[in-house]
Amino acid sequence: AGDHKQLPPTVLNLQAQKILSTSLFEKLIELYPERSLMLRVQYRMNEKIMEFPSKVFYGGLLKAHESVKERTLSSLGYELPENVKGPIREALDPKEPITLIDTSLHPGKWERQRRGSTSRENALEASIVKKVLEGFLEMGVPPEEIGVITPYDDQVDLIKSQISDSIEVSSVDGFQGKEKEVIVISFVRSNKEKDLGFLEDLRRLNVSITRAKSKLVIVGDFKTLSSHPVYKSLRDYVKTHGRLILYR
Repeated sequence: AGDHKQLPPTVLNLQAQKILSTSLFEKLIELYPERSLMLRVQYRMNEKIMEFPSKVFYGGLLKAHESVKERTLSSLGYELPENVKGPIREALDPKEPITLIDTSLHPGKWERQRRGSTSRENALEASIVKKVLEGFLEMGVPPEEIGVITPYDDQVDLIKSQISDSIEVSSVDGFQGKEKEVIVISFVRSNKEKDLGFLEDLRRLNVSITRAKSKLVIVGDFKTLSSHPVYKSLRDYVKTHGRLILYR
């Protein structure tokens, strides 16, 4: 049993990567498709959160169980705090399960790289994530039910330095197999070359989106990210089915 549309094996030996990066599980499914069985009913997330990964990764075959189909923060009794205003208030809306904050029009959107590091960080996205998290805490969402996913270790460190230790912040790898009521994703990449790095491995996108149960907030520069058609379709999906916020 497994899901080959999520993260692949971690292979540290460069010579072995070509041989071992495809798992035995994946090879068996390719060799004997008639012997494989897909579990189509999921019991974790709101239908709107599920629908995009279902179409992109699972041929639109996933279905949400009735017990989670319309699960939102509002259905769990959470309400917007009165003192939060502007785009962050829009992002927090407990009735809306999926929100995308697009930083592409903001002058401070660019990623940066620490001296001597191969990782990346994004100060604007970290500040947005901090404000969003503070809003959820003010709504009364328990910190253990909130998670932050970002693909770059330097961004993990930057966000951790700005928020409460009680909220889990980790890489995509660290979140595989986990779930939270609220997930906030910071994609980090923002550059003139429209270089996405290992964000092009779409299995990381699949894992990130599908950790959320009631609320998913996505933060990123979609002028850079939309150089890849799947990220462009994600923005289009949220614009139609969720809430798209242009952060200026």
